[in-house]
Amino acid sequence: MSAVAAPDTGARIGGKKLEAFLPVTLAEGMPLRRFTLDEYHNLIEIGFFNESERVELVEGILVDMSPNNPPHIRTVNRLRRTFSSLDARVDIEVRAQGPVTIPELMTEPEPDLVISTETGFELDERHPYPSEILLLMEVSDSSLNYDRSLKRAIYAQAGIAEYWIWNLVDGLLEVYRDPRTPVSGEAAFQTKLTFHRGESVAPLAFPDLEVAVDDILPPAARTA
Repeated sequence: MSAVAAPDTGARIGGKKLEAFLPVTLAEGMPLRRFTLDEYHNLIEIGFFNESERVELVEGILVDMSPNNPPHIRTVNRLRRTFSSLDARVDIEVRAQGPVTIPELMTEPEPDLVISTETGFELDERHPYPSEILLLMEVSDSSLNYDRSLKRAIYAQAGIAEYWIWNLVDGLLEVYRDPRTPVSGEAAFQTKLTFHRGESVAPLAFPDLEVAVDDILPPAARTA
C-alpha cells in the first residue's frame, strides 16, 4: 500500500474531479473534506472508480494503493496456501486482499491477508470488524514505512489482536501484539517480535499452526 497520492489540482479519476486526493504532508493544518464510510461505499456502488484502480479509505481519506509487483503477489499466494487449512473450519474465515471495516475511524483498508471469526451470512452483507479479526497481515515493500506507521497505529487503535508485517525490504517478519490505548497518548502495540529466516512463529489464535519464515518470503537473493 502506498502513501496518499499527490495529483495536480483538479485531479480526475475515471474522468471525475476528485479534490479529496491530497498528500498527507500537505494536509497538516488544512481543512480536508473527508469521506464517511457510507459515502465511500456509495462511490463504489455507482462505479466511480475504474476496475483497475486500487484505493482504500484511511481516516476518511482516499489512499492510492501501489501496484502489486511479482514478489508481493507471490508472497500473498504463499500466505494464502499456508493458512488454507483454516478454511475447513466453519468458525473461521480466511480472505486475501479484501476490505475490513473500522467504523469509528472512518477507515476501510484492504490488508493482504485477514483471518477472522466466521459470522455466518453477516459477512455476505458487510466486511469483518476489528472485534472479529484474529490476525491481520500486510506484505510490505514500497509501503513499509506506511504499514509500520499509520497502518500500525490504526490497527492498534482499532484493537486488532495481532498484526504481521512481511517485510520484503529486509527479508524478515515483524509481529505486533497486545494493542493498548492509554488514558493519555496514542494507541500502540505493546509487543514487537522479529523473526528471521530459519525461524518459525505461530499466531496467538492458532498456536498449533507453525509458520516458517522461509516458506513465505521470496528467495533471499530477490529481497534486496
